[in-house]
Amino acid sequence: MKKSLQKIAVVTLLAAVPLMGGGFVSTTESLFALEGGHTQLNADVDQSSYDVQKGAMGHFGLKLGAQGKHYRVFLSGRNFVAEKGNTIVTMGGEIQYKFNFSKPVSFFMGANGGAANIKIGASGDGALPSVSTTVPYFGGDVGFNYNASDIVDLELGVKYMRMGQSVTQEATSYNFSNLTSGYGSVIIKWQMD
Repeated sequence: MKKSLQKIAVVTLLAAVPLMGGGFVSTTESLFALEGGHTQLNADVDQSSYDVQKGAMGHFGLKLGAQGKHYRVFLSGRNFVAEKGNTIVTMGGEIQYKFNFSKPVSFFMGANGGAANIKIGASGDGALPSVSTTVPYFGGDVGFNYNASDIVDLELGVKYMRMGQSVTQEATSYNFSNLTSGYGSVIIKWQMD
């Protein structure tokens, strides 16, 4: 997991350097964000005695990044509050392009990628995880950013994370397809020196 996080950090920094230093940005701000949202996990299990959570679950996360006039980059981590002792934790990077239609409001489109650590219980009560896997993901997001003040932005968006990995343990196969989230963030920003 540590090596995956290091690779994600390197890729995000490499993507950010040309954007922040290549003449695209005249002023750069540092960003710290708290995120909360509602997420749907799409997964199939081929054993009828156990059912992966098919309803929605909550999530919370932290994002650290930088932005210029049109671009934002983040390193992010999220914890998905699954039921019955199951856990999903993601670590990754995001890059967004902002369409500044007006001074207080912008629309953004972005791409994301990283790794999801998933633990799913073997029994209906999920007492002990039987499957523990780290799955790469990639996807995109869209939403709106509201410039509430000089130091606070509010963000509403939808994020899609495609996993597409199957794990088989004994007689059970788990097919993790994707996570789809509606979320809101409070972003604290400050001027970089």
